[in-house]
Amino acid sequence: MPRCAHPANRVGLCPVMGSLWSQDVTRPRRDALEHDLSVDVAVLGAGIVGLTTALLLERQGARVAVLEGRRVAAGASGYNTAKLSSLHSLAYRRLVGTLGSDAARAYGEANEAGIAQVFELARQLGIDCDLRRKPNYTYTESESDLDQVREEAGVALGLGLPASYVENVDLPFPVAGAVRFDEQGEFHPVKYLEGLAAALDGPLYEGTMATNVHGGQVRTAGGPVVSADHVVVATHLPFLDRGLYFARCHPERSYVVAGRTADPPAAMYLSTEQPAHSIRAHGDWLLVGGESHKTGQADAAERYARLEAWARERFAIEPELRWATQDHMPVDAVPYVGRHDPLSSGVWVATGFRKWGLAMGTAAAELLAAQIAGRDHVWAALFDPQRLRPRASAKTFVKENANVALRFLGDRVVKRGKPEEIAPGAGRIVGAGFGQRAVYRDKDGKLHELSARCTHLGCIVNWNTAERTWDCPCHGSRFAATGEVIEGPAVRPLTGP
Repeated sequence: MPRCAHPANRVGLCPVMGSLWSQDVTRPRRDALEHDLSVDVAVLGAGIVGLTTALLLERQGARVAVLEGRRVAAGASGYNTAKLSSLHSLAYRRLVGTLGSDAARAYGEANEAGIAQVFELARQLGIDCDLRRKPNYTYTESESDLDQVREEAGVALGLGLPASYVENVDLPFPVAGAVRFDEQGEFHPVKYLEGLAAALDGPLYEGTMATNVHGGQVRTAGGPVVSADHVVVATHLPFLDRGLYFARCHPERSYVVAGRTADPPAAMYLSTEQPAHSIRAHGDWLLVGGESHKTGQADAAERYARLEAWARERFAIEPELRWATQDHMPVDAVPYVGRHDPLSSGVWVATGFRKWGLAMGTAAAELLAAQIAGRDHVWAALFDPQRLRPRASAKTFVKENANVALRFLGDRVVKRGKPEEIAPGAGRIVGAGFGQRAVYRDKDGKLHELSARCTHLGCIVNWNTAERTWDCPCHGSRFAATGEVIEGPAVRPLTGP
């Protein structure tokens, strides 16, 4: 393994950057769209929401085309710990408190339905994706959290979920207690998504980034236009600002390290402490996740080092792989699934999955397919993107948007460094005020200077020390070291200063 230069890494060796799910899969390369196209439904994004929605729509008789800016599963769907679960930390006691029992029950039912749908589609399509049932636990090591854990188990059981309170788990360190959900699932997400992609009848175009949707037409960065009666925006966070999802969610980065173990745990786990830690095995690999923070607002290399140290201490493993993912956290803790905005009758959206987008994303696809076909659905009110829930959302909305305002203004007056201080393979912001530049020095010593202003709404990007990207601390847009868009809501690259 290469040596780690960051001082927080005590061992001095870096695991290889790359998701476990991309290590052992032979994946076809798909062409970019090179001509105008007309279909019934254009699906933007080839993650679990987009591909499942496309397949369900085709089964309803629709002509569907999928447009993906990079590759199948290139986003959060291929960079996660791959748990299929309706146990989301201590979510149900909070949902009952803010939204009521009926909403909390619908939330749980949707996730359970998503798990069942993954198993059913894998069976129908013969997808070999290491899919299996396992229990999932939310555990605490602290006696002070026990009342909350017991309450969560009782509330979830009362909502009809497969919950129980337990004190014995198969972890190599003591816990005080845990919520257990039976019959949850785990799988290999990239194998599953490639299986869905292979089952589509209509075209799937990779390397085709949508940049605008208006009047039934999807415009792409390469020039071709797709005309469609309906457009599904399944791009993780919508790039269309008219829905204001960037203000109703905040982005978080989370980290995963993986190493081999001779004694993997038999179940899946998430802790209650902050920062939380996620644990699961895949064969003889142990995956440990955690160290979340708002995108662009922490040192990624330091977070990896902390996570690796925790994994060594608790499991005596040596991490060999590391990767990160990004999630969008809705202000009322419920995803947005449905009509994109009041003025766009044929545009649909699914976003804000709060780190639980595999089962919930599959359920979202079911809801979108029903709504596009004009059918009522029991989950529609809960996930309605136009909902107003001030009791559940006002505090978080004000806090997160105040943070955005602070970064937008404050980052322009921070004292910056000089280009000559930048080492090969590193980047930093230089200059001051509205003339700040994002400067990267490549391995050959050549400097690449870009405007430091995010092309979404103008916040100043920050250098990601581990992944060598420019990350926006306001709404989570991410750019390659040389400026290309990696993740929206931005659709335009960073350009010269």
